[in-house]
This record gives sequence, structure tokens and C-alpha cells, in this order.
Amino acid sequence: MSNKRVFFIRVADRPGVLFRITSVFRRRNFNIESVTVGRTSAPGESKIVISIDANGDEADSFARLVKRIIDVYEVVEAPQDSCVLRELTLIRMEENDDGLKDICAKYGAKLTVDGGVFIEYCGEPQNSDGLLQELSKYKIKDISRTGITALVKDSGKDILRFGR
Repeated sequence: MSNKRVFFIRVADRPGVLFRITSVFRRRNFNIESVTVGRTSAPGESKIVISIDANGDEADSFARLVKRIIDVYEVVEAPQDSCVLRELTLIRMEENDDGLKDICAKYGAKLTVDGGVFIEYCGEPQNSDGLLQELSKYKIKDISRTGITALVKDSGKDILRFGR
């Protein structure tokens, strides 16, 4: 069973909030695999999505510690298999090779030639890894990955909510 956990943290949109949250993980010597932040539809509020590899007890402990931080409104913690995950990957290639079109078609990626040769992929993180593996036989100049963003499925299991 996977230990990949996702935290959805609703916070006040203020300076220093992300630092205080990531410090909880740093103090416990845990590696954050991915972190994304964006505003929500509520004015003055943001959502932070953090992905880590932790067992259930460790994840629950983190959620409780993060919940105590000022400016944190709610913490939702879920296993990755209870979420819809997406990641944006941008890849700059050295040259436009004929094989790139086939690889892009296989993954549903977009190939653009405009001031360089770029591949854009948005989808599940493991598919992004597969795309990069297949492209490794070509000359990759640069890669940029956003990290995951996610939403909990309606049928999600083992979801824990810590709110005010």
C-alpha cells in the first residue's frame, strides 16, 4: 500500500504562512515531494497542496501540528489514491526530431515550435515521468515541473479533516 499522502491546507493569503507550514515538515526532517499554492474563490484565502511520503500516524501528526498554526483555516489529509492528481511539465528540446511527434501523441502532450522546441504535458505525475523517460533518448535542454495539484474524489476514502 502506498504511503503517499496529500495535504490540502486552506490558509489566509498572507506573507509567511507557507514558511510556517513547511517549517513543521522541516523540523520533523520530512521531505516535501511537491508543494503548490494558489488563491481560492474566497477573497483573501489560498489553498496549499503538499505531497509527502508518510504513514498514516505521521500524516495525522503533521495535520494536527499544521492546524495549530495561525492563519490556517482547515487541513484535509488524504492518501493519493483518493485524489485526482495533475501536474504540468514543460520540456525544452535541443531540436525538433520526427520521433517527438509520436511520443507527444502517445501521451497527449503538445509540441510547439516557437522560439525553440517545447513540449507541454498536463496529466498524472507518473505519466509525466514516463514521458520524460521516453524523451531521454533525445537531447533535453531544460525541464520545468509544477508539482502536483489535486482535488479529493467524491468517493475518496481515509480522508481526515481538521477544521476550526
